[in-house]
Amino acid sequence: MNRFISAVLKYGISLFCLFHAFRGVPLRELWDVLSRFPLPPMLLTTTVSFAAYAVMGVRLTRMNTPPLSFRSAFCATLAGLAVNNVVPAKAGEVAKAVWIGRNNHLPADAALGIVFMERFFDVNALALLSLWFVWHVGRRGATLLFLACLLAGWLVLLLMRRCPKVVSWAARLPLPREITGFLQRFLSALVGHLRSERLVWMGSTTLLVWSLYALETTVALNGVAGLGLSWKAALSVFALSSLGMLLPSSPGAIGVYEAIAVAALRAHDVPHEQALAAALFAHMAQFIPVTLAGGLAMLAFPPEPKEEGAEG
Repeated sequence: MNRFISAVLKYGISLFCLFHAFRGVPLRELWDVLSRFPLPPMLLTTTVSFAAYAVMGVRLTRMNTPPLSFRSAFCATLAGLAVNNVVPAKAGEVAKAVWIGRNNHLPADAALGIVFMERFFDVNALALLSLWFVWHVGRRGATLLFLACLLAGWLVLLLMRRCPKVVSWAARLPLPREITGFLQRFLSALVGHLRSERLVWMGSTTLLVWSLYALETTVALNGVAGLGLSWKAALSVFALSSLGMLLPSSPGAIGVYEAIAVAALRAHDVPHEQALAAALFAHMAQFIPVTLAGGLAMLAFPPEPKEEGAEG
């Protein structure tokens, strides 16, 4: 029953957002705007997207000793993004962990630790982007709240590194032995990632990934849609639409992305039909190519079958 209510809520939010985004825009006018988008910058947008995915794959390669192969890491990245776009509950993260684990003969706790750290750094990047946005719009109180949450996450990880006993406390939880054992191994894997050189690697590659994401949005809005936004305006649209992806919605944040991006563009005096056309293209440029590429990757390079007796 809870799953049904959750699904109704998520898809209801997506449908409401789609209705709000499309309300008052004649489909003929929308198509006229979309049909005038030039092809070269459209291809450039997709190229920048895949450059970001490639850097995500490179980021994963040095998250293990010995390093992961680039093909395995890149395919895992594409597969995870594709699954997230079509399956609810962020199942793509689990798919990525399974792919990494089986193709590199890693136990489940180690593979999940890699994916967790990757997501943790992405959350940090999103938090920093949010900090810039709320500071830019003059919400100083919200800035302090975002900063406090960011620091709290790092304090928990540093506590685990400085006090190994924190990891052993997992064994004392009133849970079945299999679960507490898995938690101990998972937390130990996280602590193993808290080495200075690995943190620097994750931080620098994550900065590059999110810079490419921002560039992709800027190319979509200015190069494809021809909106002529300043870099601050384009970055604010990118920040708001990225934050909107966190809201409960259907897979791929369909509807939610469009509604938030349209609202952000309308705040910069972009006409409704142009704002909607730009939002649709920017979202579909992130959605369709990687979903197709991820599906092809899963067919061409499927994860190796689980070995008999393999841990996790």
